[in-house]
Amino acid sequence: MLNVKKSDVDSNQSEVEQQTELMYKDNTIWTAVFNADKTAINNLVDIDPDIIHTRGAVGECPIHMLFLYGSDAHLEIARDLIIRFPFIVTQIYNKPVYYGENILHIAIVKRYTTMVEWLLSNEHLESYRQQLLTATATGDFFKIGQPSYYGETPLGFACCTNQWDMVEILLKYGADMDATDSNGNTILHMLVICNLPEIYAKFKARWIEQQVSNDNDKTSGSISTKQTKLWNRLNKDGFTPLTLAADISQSKMLSWLLYERKKIQWSYGNVSCILHPLDQLDRDFHDDNKQQPLSVIEIMIKNNDPELVHPIIISLIDKKWKYFAYRILIHRFLITFLYLLVFLGTTILQQTRSETTSRKKDKKTASIHGTDSNVSRQITCAVGRFILIFGALWKSKREINEMRSLGLLDYLNSTGSIFLENCLACSFCLFILTAQVFHLFGMQEYETLILAFTSLIGWGYMFFFIMPFRFTGPFVIMIYKMLFNDVLRFCIIYVIFLAGFSQSFFILFNENGLKGYISSIKQCFLGLLGDFDIDHYAGGQYPKASITLFIFYVVVITILLLNLLIAMMGDTYADVKKSAKKLWHLERARIALYLESGIAKSERHLTNNKYWIDVQGKRYLQVEQVKNDLSDSMNDEENDN
Repeated sequence: MLNVKKSDVDSNQSEVEQQTELMYKDNTIWTAVFNADKTAINNLVDIDPDIIHTRGAVGECPIHMLFLYGSDAHLEIARDLIIRFPFIVTQIYNKPVYYGENILHIAIVKRYTTMVEWLLSNEHLESYRQQLLTATATGDFFKIGQPSYYGETPLGFACCTNQWDMVEILLKYGADMDATDSNGNTILHMLVICNLPEIYAKFKARWIEQQVSNDNDKTSGSISTKQTKLWNRLNKDGFTPLTLAADISQSKMLSWLLYERKKIQWSYGNVSCILHPLDQLDRDFHDDNKQQPLSVIEIMIKNNDPELVHPIIISLIDKKWKYFAYRILIHRFLITFLYLLVFLGTTILQQTRSETTSRKKDKKTASIHGTDSNVSRQITCAVGRFILIFGALWKSKREINEMRSLGLLDYLNSTGSIFLENCLACSFCLFILTAQVFHLFGMQEYETLILAFTSLIGWGYMFFFIMPFRFTGPFVIMIYKMLFNDVLRFCIIYVIFLAGFSQSFFILFNENGLKGYISSIKQCFLGLLGDFDIDHYAGGQYPKASITLFIFYVVVITILLLNLLIAMMGDTYADVKKSAKKLWHLERARIALYLESGIAKSERHLTNNKYWIDVQGKRYLQVEQVKNDLSDSMNDEENDN
């Protein structure tokens, strides 16, 4: 989205203020226009005809202001001036704020239907008609992201201001339905941004009608295949109207567009077989070498937007899990779980020490058994270590290949469960290989430290595998949200208090050096957990000050801050619970797409992986839908919440 800079806004306001001041200066064309003084305007034009080209503070001409004020008197004067000087209809604002706007733009926004009809039908203005219809308002006031973004062209203005009668007039006089703005947005893109489904449907139907009438070579009445359909065209950002709705999070418009595309295959009572086209909705795997525009499901995952989770998307995700994702995930889970068991077994064997007997007569027997057990343990450890190294290298290779295919930036910018998988997998492989290097050089102390953290990371990796399941997924999401929102905020605030109180107690108790300060930090941290000794604080050199600070610490940290953390976690639980189902579906979609990207091209069309049906060379998702299915799903969601 484009936004106007603050300095530009300030200068624009100044120009608008100058424009207002001009309206109140005596004996000027602007005052005469403001007052709709026809006599004064005629006198000024008779004295100096070039006065109609006068420019105001924001680049406007007198004819623009007559249309802006728009009373009957103003419009009557405008007609007289246009008849007298027809060329003024092509005048546009020539300064950056409203650059490109002409009187047709203004008449459309002000809903002057009669005036628009007059401007386009007047035979004296016929030579200027095309120039009127193709003018583009590209000033800062009309940029994407501004409230007055109406698509630049007069036809875009009429559509985006929800005036179908105005659209009919413009089309009657030759407005181009295929026109685009400076960002490559078609009229349908603009209608998605403005959230106008009714105008979208009417415009699409009229475009189809126009294509059929223009296709003289076709007798069947179908649209020419040589031209890309309007609703499939990409803007400069690579979005169709459907994918644009997903990118700007227009969930209601997206829902309407998805249902608008469906085809009813058959119906029986209140049960219907629905076909949903997968182009634009799902990732296209037909040509891996060609850069494909993002699909709806990819945009939903990229933007991490649970509001875009829709019954049709849920059906698509369920199909993916049924046909291939569940099978692949379970397979990877079993391999990972066995690998972690080998890691655990190897660690246990490394930490096993032989016990000696106290009886002299058993020394020889114990020595023999101890030697045998040590040899077998060392062999088992060596095999286990080999499996660990091989597994870490194999997983590292997969991660490096994924970095190459996605690009390092996209790999690092992944979100949700895939971010968790990438971080844990890379860290685990790196730590395993580092630990083996330390073992090779006999640096046991460093190896032990690395293996301790590797164990935590390895078993934490199992969270990735339980995320897609309804029983555990929402709970994992809650933990993730609480850790990275509530606990992180609490830790930042607590560290400030901890540093301050620790230093205060360090000074009061006259502790010795850095070791004394660390001891003070330890005492304060134990106080957070409720493990404190009040006699310790009363026995210092300054007992009154120490007791006072200690009481203040207990009130602020143990009572206030800790309970505030509990309250925040309660709020987070309530918020996440409301959207837990959508968040879970989002993560499930993310994992399904991640698993799908790992399937070889030759295997994607196998029967056990094929979750779609082919109809005339196009992919469709087939679902059986019961009438009022949407309302039922909404009720189910409320019950789940």
